[in-house]
Amino acid sequence: MDDVTFTESAFHHGFMESDFHEMLAGYYIKIRSRRGLYDIYEIFGQNLAGDYIHAIYRRDKATKPIKVFHMNTMTAADQRRYKKGKR
Repeated sequence: MDDVTFTESAFHHGFMESDFHEMLAGYYIKIRSRRGLYDIYEIFGQNLAGDYIHAIYRRDKATKPIKVFHMNTMTAADQRRYKKGKR
């Protein structure tokens, strides 16, 4: 992903920019917002340490930057979904 920026809220759960980029380097699942929000996407993946990460970002269609505003550990249900898709 090009032009990634992070808000301060993205780091509240202890993950760093490098965790997001590591997640993108491996297998990940990307979906549109489960809440139906416009231009909001969710990504599920793992960093190199093996942590299961759920990140949420906004993509501005006009200028194309990505703004990550949430990163946290996946819920148990999200981990099952991720592992099922990884097979």
